[in-house]
Parts: sequence; structure tokens; C-alpha cells
Amino acid sequence: MKKTAVLLTFFLLASFVAMSQGLNSSASYIRTNHEKEYNSTIRKYAVDKWENDFSMVVYEINRQSESLFELISKFESEHTGIAYSAIIKWSIRGYETHNRNKWDEIEIFGLKQLLGFHCDWAMVLYEYDRQVEAKISF
Repeated sequence: MKKTAVLLTFFLLASFVAMSQGLNSSASYIRTNHEKEYNSTIRKYAVDKWENDFSMVVYEINRQSESLFELISKFESEHTGIAYSAIIKWSIRGYETHNRNKWDEIEIFGLKQLLGFHCDWAMVLYEYDRQVEAKISF
């Protein structure tokens, strides 16, 4: 009985670890519905950053995807300048001009439009939250 419980625990833990190595729902949605943009921005950023550390590539893709969705859900139009500054500040090196030009093209602060930017979405979200909190505190 004890041996069975240990084996069952081991298999449950192994299943959890295997599941955690895959893409989360945010990343899966982006990959499925916006494959070209996913490959050229989020996936490219993760692979460039982590190279052959594949578990970290998956972690980074998940982190970037979740951060992008969270930023979109938190965005308020009165904080557009903060969002723009955060995107430019956290642009991937070499993409600052691209991101400035891309900003001029967007009409809606939505997933389809933002996927064309090359930036660290986790840091953009952090910067956006930090600046919005500071702005409303005084």
C-alpha cells in the first residue's frame, strides 16, 4: 500500500512537471492564432535570450505571453504615454526605431497590433504598473 502511494505520487509529480514544460494557454493562443508574429517576436526573443536551454525558452515564451495579455487587460487610454514610454524603454536592442514607427501605425491597443513590437513584455508590464501607480499617487 505504501509503495503504491509512493509510485502514485511520483507519477502525479512527473505528470505535473511534464505539463509545466509546455506552453501555457496565453502562449498557445498566440502561437495558434498569430503564428507569424509569434515566431518573429516572442519566440525569437526567447530563443535569442536562452539559446539551447529549452526549458528556459518555454518559460520565457510563457512569461512574455502572459505579460502581454495582462498589459492589454490593464491598459487605460489615459495612460497611453506611459505605455509608449515603457515599450520604447524595454525595446529589444536594435528595435527601438522599429517600435517607434510601429507605434505610429497602431489604432487599437490590442494583441494583434502589439505582437509586431519587439520588446520585453514582462518589463513593459512592470514599468507600466510602476508608472501608473506613481502617477495616481500624487
